[in-house]
Amino acid sequence: LPGFAPGRRAGQLADEAALRAAVDPARLSAWHDLLSSRPHVAGSPGDREVIDALAREMAAMGLEVEVQELDLYLPRPVRAELTVVSPERVPLELQEAAFPGDPWSDHPELDYGWNAYSGSGEVEAGVVYANFGTKEDFARLAALGVEVAGKIVVARYGGNFRGYKARFAEEAGAVGLVIYGDPEDGGYVRGRMWPEGGWANGTAIQRGSVLTLPYPGDPLTPFVPALATDDAAGGGAAVERLDPDAVDFPGIPVQPVGWAAAAEILSRMTGPAVPEEWQGALPFNYRLTGGDELRVRLRVEQERRLVRTANVVGTLVGERFPEQKVIVGCHHDAWSFGAGDPNAGSILVLEAARAFAQAAREGRRPDRSIVFAHWAAEEFGILGSVEWVEAHAADLAENAVAYVNLDMAAMGPRFRASATPSLAELVIAASREAAQAGAPETTVFAAWAGDEGEPRLGALGGGSDHVGFYGHLGVPSISLGAGGSPGVSYHTNYEDLAWYRRVVGDDYESARMLTEVVVTAAARLAEADLAPLD
Repeated sequence: LPGFAPGRRAGQLADEAALRAAVDPARLSAWHDLLSSRPHVAGSPGDREVIDALAREMAAMGLEVEVQELDLYLPRPVRAELTVVSPERVPLELQEAAFPGDPWSDHPELDYGWNAYSGSGEVEAGVVYANFGTKEDFARLAALGVEVAGKIVVARYGGNFRGYKARFAEEAGAVGLVIYGDPEDGGYVRGRMWPEGGWANGTAIQRGSVLTLPYPGDPLTPFVPALATDDAAGGGAAVERLDPDAVDFPGIPVQPVGWAAAAEILSRMTGPAVPEEWQGALPFNYRLTGGDELRVRLRVEQERRLVRTANVVGTLVGERFPEQKVIVGCHHDAWSFGAGDPNAGSILVLEAARAFAQAAREGRRPDRSIVFAHWAAEEFGILGSVEWVEAHAADLAENAVAYVNLDMAAMGPRFRASATPSLAELVIAASREAAQAGAPETTVFAAWAGDEGEPRLGALGGGSDHVGFYGHLGVPSISLGAGGSPGVSYHTNYEDLAWYRRVVGDDYESARMLTEVVVTAAARLAEADLAPLD
């Protein structure tokens, strides 16, 4: 036990075992019901319902709860249309099909597919296929003599962040962008489609932000918190915001679709064949250009305005070093129900909080404070956590020991982790104490390491709520998760409890496993005499 005085080690191991024993799959399932029963896009009525529920539950545990109200510059979809106008007129579907086998799929609050911060406008043009829409793909088009300027680009999900697909398309002169998920990457090529199996059917649409600013967080308040001006935390002071017209938002309309809608466009293209490696899994030859006859009309209308949402942060105050903080977090906003992203992680934060709060009531309070955080509007560009970091930057720079991120964590039995190098050994050590999902006689470490004998941790990249802590303040950070389930519903309207419990499992073994790792790692960070940073 690195960082523990010899006389404390036996007691620490006993405390950790009690924390792991307190983790309850039935409670994890109940937390999932609480958070995933209504669509809750940031700023929506469902979002506020989740905020209130999180504050209520953490207060009932005995945590000190901070609800940090924020006014964020967020878009909302108004209307969208995508139509093949020639050689024949074919309106294309922009929302998932409802199925009797998925009782959540026809919920009246579900949105059609949209990409947040898309430009608004209506265009009619010919078509160019750009593979994954990477910088290299657009360079390849130029080398092949394909003119992108004035065209609507069709690109596949994968290969890079969707926002850069939009940026590179716009830089190449495109007037619009259509993004789809090819069945090669997550559809029938991988297995049976929803609702018969877990993989994407032809109507499944991946939503997501296309914001690519040089800073995360609220677009109008870089490096200062976008506090609600009528909130006590804001002191009533006005927040200085950038002029939206001065911010580099995407300029062209961007629309995500399912592969069935994309096929209506791609199958009508008559230009030169694509490079062999650009061919996807739809049952026809992919083409670089649409030819002279194919014309497509794209219309996207979004409104952008200040929207009220909130971070919900519960603190279990430490006994010996209360000013020092171990932070465990996940965002709470979702594109639909969020049963996978984010709530397969949110439920771990709540269950870990419950286990530590129970231990504190029994007289085992941690030495350092443990902060259990639920972040707002991550899906729009890592907004809420960055605003909290900006508001608490001086304290965190001085007192934050580590941050543990759990976004979309419990998605299967195969454990994975990324971490600051100084925390790699802590993650490996915690994995030796937790039981593998579905195999209580095996440790997470043994299943993770496999025949190699030593597991490999990834390096932290971007794309989730560790960015403010690690990238801005340099707080040592960990991202934990588990995958391997037979399907994907990422950012679609099918990301509901029916999909999760049928595909990932209704036994919550994945969530139980990860929560055991979380409470073990958090306990060592919070209770070591010397913080276990290598």
